[in-house]
Amino acid sequence: MTRKLVVTADDLGIGPATNEAIVDLMERGAVTSSTLMAVAPGAPDAVERVRRAGLADPRLHVTLTSARELAPWRPLAEDVPTLTDPEGLFHVDLARFESAASPDEVGREMTAQLGWMADAGLRPAALDSHSGSLYSHRGGQLMDTALRFCAENSLGFRLPRTLPRLLDIAVRGPVRRRYDEAVATAGAYGVRLPESIIGAVLPGRLLTGYAHLRWTVLRQLRSLPDGVSELIMHPAPAAAARRLDRAEGRKRMWELRLLQDPLFLRTLRSERIQLVPGW
Repeated sequence: MTRKLVVTADDLGIGPATNEAIVDLMERGAVTSSTLMAVAPGAPDAVERVRRAGLADPRLHVTLTSARELAPWRPLAEDVPTLTDPEGLFHVDLARFESAASPDEVGREMTAQLGWMADAGLRPAALDSHSGSLYSHRGGQLMDTALRFCAENSLGFRLPRTLPRLLDIAVRGPVRRRYDEAVATAGAYGVRLPESIIGAVLPGRLLTGYAHLRWTVLRQLRSLPDGVSELIMHPAPAAAARRLDRAEGRKRMWELRLLQDPLFLRTLRSERIQLVPGW
């Protein structure tokens, strides 16, 4: 076995400045994959940039909640009241979404978002969940909905097949049971999963600086298991980061910097980690 890594830039479509930065990273080979938010206002601009650059189609970044700092988003499916507020907008609060969302309506919204990408001429190879909305809901109902949807549409799903050693030891109880059931269900459905998932896991307010963020990612790179894993990044330039919470915006700027950092690139080479476009 060899260690392979998909370097993914999330949130294509959130706005032109982020779209430009991600496409530039992909053109230079610093990023090997991207995910697209079909409901976001910059989605058409993202499609145009990806097509013009001749890049691989992004994966579907299933979006079921609005972002706190940005204008709220609307679902693409009709008549999905459990996913929206009285104005027909996605909830901002994840807990509010989790308490109300109907698995049937989530499935219809995923179908609509995948259909939007198909109409744009895109054929995503996999999907994942913006803000983790599909990963924790009343005993795993939404996870099963997502995995069945992936199986029916021949899509991979962002769920690690294995957990890092310390997390593997620490995660117990209902959370562990839901995780083990989800991995087993993916296997039964024939849904492709990455071997592991890494990234800048700490929230922006807990990072002491750029060097701290870089250390957390390089440490994970050095302990990457065999197989195809995924590094999740949310790179954004200053023009886009200024619209977000100050700490999170700063973190996204640091993630953009990391993907171009010579030490990051040297670590990939010294660890003999091969970059690939997907799992």
